[in-house]
Amino acid sequence: MESDNSSIPETVQVPIIADGELKEMGLLKEVEDSGYPFATLTIEFPDRKFKEYFTINIEEAKGADLGTIQKWVGRYVSFTYTSDLTNALLDVQKDGKSVVSTEKIDFPPAIKKIVGMLKGADEETLGDLPGKVSITNDNKTLEFPFFVTKEMVKANGSDVVGLYDERTQNTLKSIKLLPK
Repeated sequence: MESDNSSIPETVQVPIIADGELKEMGLLKEVEDSGYPFATLTIEFPDRKFKEYFTINIEEAKGADLGTIQKWVGRYVSFTYTSDLTNALLDVQKDGKSVVSTEKIDFPPAIKKIVGMLKGADEETLGDLPGKVSITNDNKTLEFPFFVTKEMVKANGSDVVGLYDERTQNTLKSIKLLPK
């Protein structure tokens, strides 16, 4: 007898395997190309009534071919991933003006803020991958992956206000299609 998706267990424990990777399975709902070699996958966990977003580096993940994975939408997949809390830099301001955007950005009241010296913005980011910048004060240094703008280069080495948010980043390490 051929099984279908109704044979997927009601509760799933998430085992931790080597190097802090988690093993899971879920229903692949969407695959969005995020600029080679990255893609964002939306995976739903119907029994637990939620969905989650995962980033995949096609060049590094096992079993990953973007064309093939796109054909798996609507099917259950098994995958391993890591989950990390990261700081997402949303704006850098110098003298009260953004050095990231010319448009006014409204930030929620709970946004986090660090005041300190901008470092690592030596040159504008020209490639597909973000550079790494930091903001340092007497108490701490926070690092951020970020696409450096021309205005940020001018502000490098000076005191700025960094507005950021803490986010969970789920990174797929391997993926495979489950049989029907």
